[in-house]
Amino acid sequence: MTGGYLCRSLRSAIPVEVPVIETPQTSEAATPRAVPAPVDTHTPLRNALKLGGSLLVTYVIGFGLQVLVPRLLGPESFGQYNWATNTATAFFILSALGLDVYIRKEVAVRKEHANEFFGGTLLLQTVLAVLLLGALALVMHLRGAPPEVRTLALSLGVYQFFFRLNAILAAVLHAHEKVDGLSVAHILMKCIWGFGLATLLLLRAPLPWLAAPFIAAEIFKTVFLFRLTRQHAGLRLRLDLRATGVVLLAALPFFLNDAALASNGPLDIFVLGTLANTTEVGYYGAVWGIAGMTMLLSPILGWVLLPMMSRAAASSQEEFTRILRRGLEGIVSLSVPVTLALALGAETWVRLLIGEAYLPAAPVLRLLAPIFVFTYVATVCGSWLMAANRPWTVTRTTVLAVGLKLVLNLVLIGPFMQWRGLTGGASAAATSLALYEIIVTIVLVYAIGSRAWDARSLAVLGKTVGVCAAVTAAHLLLGQLGLDSRDLARGLARLVVDGLLYVSLILLTGAVRKDEVLGLVRLVRNRRKSKPDAGPTPSGSPSSDEVRAA
Repeated sequence: MTGGYLCRSLRSAIPVEVPVIETPQTSEAATPRAVPAPVDTHTPLRNALKLGGSLLVTYVIGFGLQVLVPRLLGPESFGQYNWATNTATAFFILSALGLDVYIRKEVAVRKEHANEFFGGTLLLQTVLAVLLLGALALVMHLRGAPPEVRTLALSLGVYQFFFRLNAILAAVLHAHEKVDGLSVAHILMKCIWGFGLATLLLLRAPLPWLAAPFIAAEIFKTVFLFRLTRQHAGLRLRLDLRATGVVLLAALPFFLNDAALASNGPLDIFVLGTLANTTEVGYYGAVWGIAGMTMLLSPILGWVLLPMMSRAAASSQEEFTRILRRGLEGIVSLSVPVTLALALGAETWVRLLIGEAYLPAAPVLRLLAPIFVFTYVATVCGSWLMAANRPWTVTRTTVLAVGLKLVLNLVLIGPFMQWRGLTGGASAAATSLALYEIIVTIVLVYAIGSRAWDARSLAVLGKTVGVCAAVTAAHLLLGQLGLDSRDLARGLARLVVDGLLYVSLILLTGAVRKDEVLGLVRLVRNRRKSKPDAGPTPSGSPSSDEVRAA
C-alpha cells in the first residue's frame, strides 16, 4: 500500500493553472474560445475494475501462499527466506529510477514520449543490475550469511531486475489506458509463480530453489508486456542519451520518493534481522503477510489515480479537487472496516491462517492493522500533489519520514526486546512503521490544505470513527459474554457479529450511501464499450451529470 515522505515546506496546495496561448483575432467575430472537455473519469473507473478483478485473482493465489509458506517453513526458516527476500528488494530499489510514476504522469498526456527515453533507461537499468548483484554478494559474504541464504538472495536479485522492468512496461500501458492484456498477464504470471512455489514447498526443496518460480514468472511477464506495449503503445527501443538524461532528471523526485517508500518493509526487515534474529524476522514477516493483504487497492490507486488526476489538472481545477475529495472519502470507507476487523480479531486471524506457532506475533498484527488506512490516504494525497506539479513536496516528506523510521528502529528494537521478550523486536518495527505512516499522512494532508476535505467528507469521517468506536465496545462486551478469541470458532463468531453490526451502523448513519454505490456500479456497467477516436461530438463525451456521478 501504497500509496506517501527530508524537510518540506508546509504550504497550502497552490492551484496549477495551465496557460492557454491564443492566436490573434483577425475580425470582430472572433471564434469562441474552446472550453476544455470534461475529464473522462469513466475509462479510469472501468480500468480500475478490470485491474481490480485481475488483482483479486492474483491476491487469492498470493494469500494462499502467504498462509502456506510460513506454515511449512516454520518461524526460523521462514525468517531466513523473508530476510533474503527483503534484502534483495532493498538493494534493487535503486534500479527503479522513478520511471513508472513519471510515465503515468507524463506519458498519460504525451503518448509518444516513452519512445524518447525507454531504450536509454533500459540500458542503464541493466548496468545497474550487474553492479547491484555484485554489491549484494559482497554484503552477504561480509555478514557471513549461510550459503543457501546467499544463493537465494542473489537469485531474488535477478528476479528484482525483471520485476522493476515489468513495472515500467505496465506503467506505459496504464498511461495509454490499455489494461485488458495487462490484467491477463497479472493472472498468468501469478499462476506460474503460485503453482511453482507451492510445488517446491510441498516437495521440501532446498531454500535457494524457492527463487525459481519468481524468476520464471517475471521473465514470462516481461515477454508478454513487451508485446503489448509494442502493439498498443507503439513502444520502440531507441537510444537517445540526451532525452534519457532529461527524463532521469525530471524523474528524480519520483525516484527518491519511490525509493523511500519501497524501502519501508525491506529496510525494516534488514535492520530487524541484523539487530535481533531471523526468528523475529519470521514472526514479523508472517503477520505482515496477513496485514499486507489489506493493501489490495494500493496498486490500483497508483495505476489509475495519477493518470486521471494529471488529465484533470490540465483541464479543470474544480474537477481536480473533486476527484481528490471523493477519492479520500471512498478510500476511508473501504479501508476502515477491513483494518478494524484485522485489529479486533488479531489472535483469531493468526490462529486460522498461519497456525498456533505464530500466536506470539498477534500483538504485532494489531499494531500493524491501523497503518493501512493512513497508507491509503497518503497515497491519494501524494498522487494529487504529483499531478499538481509538486512532486518534491511528497519526496521531501517521504525521505524525512523514512530517515525518522530508521532511527526509531535502531533506538527501539533493543529496549522492546527486553520489554516484550520473544516478539519485542517485531513490535518495535511495527511501532516505528505506524509512527512513520501517521506523520506522512498528517504532513501531506496539511500540504494540500482545505482542498482535501469539505463538509461532506468530514461528516463521513466523523460517522465512520463513531461507528468504529461502537463496534469496538461491542467486541469487548462480546468477549466478556463468552465469545473468547482463544477459541477459534468463538473468535470467528465474534467477528461475524462485529461485521454485521458495522454494516448496519454504517448504512444507518449514512456514512456510506447505498444509492451512490449502486449508481456507480450501474454507471460503469452501462458505460459504452467504445468512443470516437477523434472529434468532440455530443455523444462522444460524458455529460457533466455523468462526470459528477462518477
